[in-house]
Amino acid sequence: MATQDKYCFERNKKESERLDIQHRVLVRTSGNTLIHPSIPIEEIRSVADIATGTGIWLQDVSKSLDTPQIERYYHGFDISSEQFPENPGAIQFSVQDLTVPFPREHWGRYDLVHVRLLVAALEESDYQATIANVYDILKPGGYLQWEEIDEETYRTKGYPVFNELHRCFDYGLTAEGKCFRASAKVYEESRAAGFVGVERLCYNSHQNPDLRYEIEERLTAIIRTLYAFLLLRSGQVDTAQVASQEAEKLVEEHRRLCAQGNSPPLKLMRVVGRKPLHESLL
Repeated sequence: MATQDKYCFERNKKESERLDIQHRVLVRTSGNTLIHPSIPIEEIRSVADIATGTGIWLQDVSKSLDTPQIERYYHGFDISSEQFPENPGAIQFSVQDLTVPFPREHWGRYDLVHVRLLVAALEESDYQATIANVYDILKPGGYLQWEEIDEETYRTKGYPVFNELHRCFDYGLTAEGKCFRASAKVYEESRAAGFVGVERLCYNSHQNPDLRYEIEERLTAIIRTLYAFLLLRSGQVDTAQVASQEAEKLVEEHRRLCAQGNSPPLKLMRVVGRKPLHESLL
């Protein structure tokens, strides 16, 4: 059965470049922590990356973890293969819809499963099954690390453009049955699924002033893509032309505020949890 691509953006070279740039910004926002410090990297031998896109996160993780004495295994999964790298090296890639169970050969295989930026892809009803599928492919004692940019960014006070973005995203995502409070949903469902030591953390880009320009440009791109996309698809405007015009008006306001020194923050939400070493018999 064919899987339905839930991706909201184009799948082309330009989008792949945007994803790689975005990855660098998110890593710097998190204080250059590809993997949360609570996860013991010396215990990691196998890593899965879900919604891997270009595989950039896996590539960086493999560079940071690899040592000559230890053999490690890396596998990226995505609902589409269109953005997989042409020369993946030792990293494996597979097409996989994370809302359905993984092939049995992946069950209990990974010490760390990383998931990122699915707020605009997953329906709210998908989270329970998705987290159960992640649970299944983790080894006992393995770790989940899930990152989102969700409503926590757009609830930031003192930045007027966020008011309109929050209104649009909340309306548009809710109309499609999706969950704007994605990181909170992941936190709740992870605990319900049996993960232990679950934490929900927030990283604010304002803690790194050097990121200001990149964050401003990233928001410009979000307005021109996701904002315009949701305006049209949720019926808030009638045509793509009107959606584009509304997006450009908001870009102008965004740039005016930035020029006045009112630069917006990005908040990266991260949920970390561990699969128990021993399953409960209760």
